[in-house]
Amino acid sequence: MINKELLLSRIQTPDGTFICSRSLNDLGEHTDKNGKYYGIEGGLAYQRIFYDKKDYIDASIYTTDDFTIIRENIVWDTYGIDGNDELKHVRIKDLELDHIENILLLPSLSMVFENMLLSEIEFRK
Repeated sequence: MINKELLLSRIQTPDGTFICSRSLNDLGEHTDKNGKYYGIEGGLAYQRIFYDKKDYIDASIYTTDDFTIIRENIVWDTYGIDGNDELKHVRIKDLELDHIENILLLPSLSMVFENMLLSEIEFRK
């Protein structure tokens, strides 16, 4: 049995805007074209959604989703090769192969992210 783990906590508001929470204390917010407020927090630890009424779509991504969806939406946060650049969120599909190989060397890399990166390498073959 495959574990269903949350990879990206996000919702889509009625006007089509995606908002997400990438970490525990990250609050994604949006005031929709309908004038209503939407928010999401909790990152991968928990999902708390703020809304006026439940007219949003839960657009979260899980490990059990199709890999083409995962590689298009899951990002790696990077400060560049020397660590001095501004923070960038780079989609897995857009990472250079040598960057993926260097990420895989990190001792603190989660097994879930390692599996995603290995799947990306296989996907490119």
